Amino acid sequence: MDVSSGEPATQPGEDTVIEVTVSGALDTAGVARLDTVLRHALARRPRHLVVDLADCPFLTASAIALLVEAHRRAWLVGGLLTLRSPSPRVRRILKIARVDHLLHVTPPAPTAPDGDAGTGEDTVEIERRASTAPTTSRITS
Repeated sequence: MDVSSGEPATQPGEDTVIEVTVSGALDTAGVARLDTVLRHALARRPRHLVVDLADCPFLTASAIALLVEAHRRAWLVGGLLTLRSPSPRVRRILKIARVDHLLHVTPPAPTAPDGDAGTGEDTVEIERRASTAPTTSRITS
């Protein structure tokens, strides 16, 4: 599983949005890596934490527990956790677990038209080696 994280402004509690992109299944190893990223992101107290699940084909019960805990932690400091673009399979898993009514789920974000050079955001890619597989974090400010 790869995890990308957009980094917000440096002051806690500012009007910030952090985006985390999950690539691959949220199995035991993936959950451990996502937990680290979410803890780091939530420590910055963002107004909105978006977890993009478009490239996540499957999640385990421990992944659901992690997302519910992240939702709770964000809510306690006045923030919002959003799950963006989960596949029909992931949506079904969330519904079976009865957390679909608790977690805020949205469809895919609109994409830029062809030929658009982007948003002008600075992007830094960091590759970290885990014990089993590399994890890439993309930090956008």
